[in-house]
Amino acid sequence: MSQRRRQLSQASFPGRLTAALLLALSTVVCAASSELPSLGENSSINIERETRLGRSVYERLLAADLVETHPLLDRHLNELGFRLLAGIDNRVRGYRFFIVRDDSVNAFALPGGYIGINRGLIRHANTQHQLASVMAHEIAHVELRHGLDMMEKSGEVNSATILTMLAGMLLGSVDSQVGSAVMFGSVAAGQQVMINFTRENEYEADRFGIELMYDASFDTRGMVEFFTIMSKLSGSGGVGGIEYLSTHPLDNNRIAEATARARNDPGKGDQVDDYLLFRDYLRYVSSDHLPIHGSPYLLALAALKAAEYERADQMLSDLYRVNNENIWYSIAYAECLEHLDRESEAELVYRRLLDIFPGDYVLSVRLLHLLIASDRNQSALIIARRLEIEFPRETQIYFLLSEIYKSLQRPALQKMAEAEYHRLNGNPRQSIRLYDEVLKQADADQATLSKAREKRQLLLN
Repeated sequence: MSQRRRQLSQASFPGRLTAALLLALSTVVCAASSELPSLGENSSINIERETRLGRSVYERLLAADLVETHPLLDRHLNELGFRLLAGIDNRVRGYRFFIVRDDSVNAFALPGGYIGINRGLIRHANTQHQLASVMAHEIAHVELRHGLDMMEKSGEVNSATILTMLAGMLLGSVDSQVGSAVMFGSVAAGQQVMINFTRENEYEADRFGIELMYDASFDTRGMVEFFTIMSKLSGSGGVGGIEYLSTHPLDNNRIAEATARARNDPGKGDQVDDYLLFRDYLRYVSSDHLPIHGSPYLLALAALKAAEYERADQMLSDLYRVNNENIWYSIAYAECLEHLDRESEAELVYRRLLDIFPGDYVLSVRLLHLLIASDRNQSALIIARRLEIEFPRETQIYFLLSEIYKSLQRPALQKMAEAEYHRLNGNPRQSIRLYDEVLKQADADQATLSKAREKRQLLLN
């Protein structure tokens, strides 16, 4: 694998969560306190303020490298989430589902519909229906305002408060201590005070969640199955204690009610179920070493992770021949081909899938990486410009655009792409500095200069 391809690959697939990053998060959260209005006992929280609060916390999780950003994994989780959301009439929140780089069994909802699922929970859920039950339950807490009601009663709460609790939770899991699950809470007199959902909240969220699951054609029995998994893990003292249960109380009555409400009919429709492939690929992305036993796909990924590319090629090519329209098999196979310096074959795999799924973001980005690594920057530029128009808020596109313009020796456009990258990552000062540099570039045409002035002024306002 070439050095350039390795650098691009590392930029796309961030490394493991470290305690150092978590410590950094815990030391900077206080800076958030002045950015958003506090939510006090007498406040009326509207959707806009709620969303700004949740987004502020989510962006800081991103900045601290606590969110798994691999586009294929991220998209699969959000597809499950938006299937569930389709059952909500007149929805006013724009939800965002994300994987947290933490191995404890946990899930939480931030204000505004930002819902985090720990990768440890995903590893213990055996079906998409079980995972969907957790996501539906968290959606219900948001829609029923359980967390917001608690926040309003608890006193002053802002993004710094929530981040402080989150840092404590994640640092606790790194130290193998039992953490906390839900982000709604407050800090009073310098002490962390956690707010647990009441049992009535849990019953209510279960009922709402089961209806969402049924409407989205998930098997509602998945909720009971997930409760059974949690009970067994808790009873056996598994995984160092179950953080999810610390604020989502589970007892026999709750299990019995969910069992009574779960419908034997798994719902309508014929949905493709790639959950096990999703779970295997998450392990591949997030683990240094994979087990020597498991599904054929996981074993192939283990060979790929161990840099045994010839063996991985044999295994993945077999899977690909069986189903060359499966995106999980195809992407892993193409990646293996790239490692073997068989770029033309890898490109054919990507382009075949793009014929089936035209304009697909994940596939387009993978092809874009391949073209850049092969120094085919003019071809890459055509794809990147299309992605910039269709996905204007995806930071990875601007990172890749800056690489392309750098190779094409077009410094003004390179700096424009870098400026947009920093703007979307919440670094306006760096963006303004880069726009100032663009305005001094000799190669900048009038359209680029005008755009730089306009964007610079918007950041200053």
